[in-house]
Amino acid sequence: MPIHPLLVKTKLYKLILFLTKPFNKVYTYMTFLDYVSVNRNHGFINDYYNKKANYKNRFQLHETLQQKMEITQKPINYLEFGVAEGDMIKFWVSKNIHKDSLFLGFDSFEGLPESWENKKRGHFASAGNTPVISDNRVSFVKGWFQDTVCMSLKSIDFSNQSVFHLDADLFSSTLYVLFQIHQYIKKEDIIIFDEFSSFEHEFMAFETFRKCVGKAWKFQFLGAVNNYKQVALQIK
Repeated sequence: MPIHPLLVKTKLYKLILFLTKPFNKVYTYMTFLDYVSVNRNHGFINDYYNKKANYKNRFQLHETLQQKMEITQKPINYLEFGVAEGDMIKFWVSKNIHKDSLFLGFDSFEGLPESWENKKRGHFASAGNTPVISDNRVSFVKGWFQDTVCMSLKSIDFSNQSVFHLDADLFSSTLYVLFQIHQYIKKEDIIIFDEFSSFEHEFMAFETFRKCVGKAWKFQFLGAVNNYKQVALQIK
């Protein structure tokens, strides 16, 4: 006789669920550390282990990619998911000068839709205001990802090399974006995670996505800064 009828009837499963939950978190963290170990000596830039990790170091990763991949002079699509104040999209606009480049940012501008790590729902809100960038190559799509991303992507010409910057923080948001861009990503495209070391969220979203697409894509490690807080990959 299977044990689950007993566990359900007595509600003993709730106690077991409570007791075993920490082990799942530990397992996920060890999976993340395995990824770090495998890639620690690879990439154009890799500061592991950096005792002076600083969030501003993220620009080093992006600038290294721009130089090494030679993408400052040619037309690109730069799509950012999670814009906040727009610091990174402004950085890319200032570095890529090609007139035919596209810069598109997705954000609700209402902050996090749910709590994430030590930040509460609504954190990162900008009172619904989009960043001000004086460049006609830049536009923003305001709203929750599930209401905006799918239709917006259909109107984009993805023939140019694309850079997808995922700064969605949450597992659900990151995974949703990955599956939405799946049909558009191609060889040589770049995916950058801004909170990859958030192992229960962006890292686990990538791992879930990678397992689902199987051998459809190979992801080449390009680099990491801030002890794998920010990580860049290229589609091969």
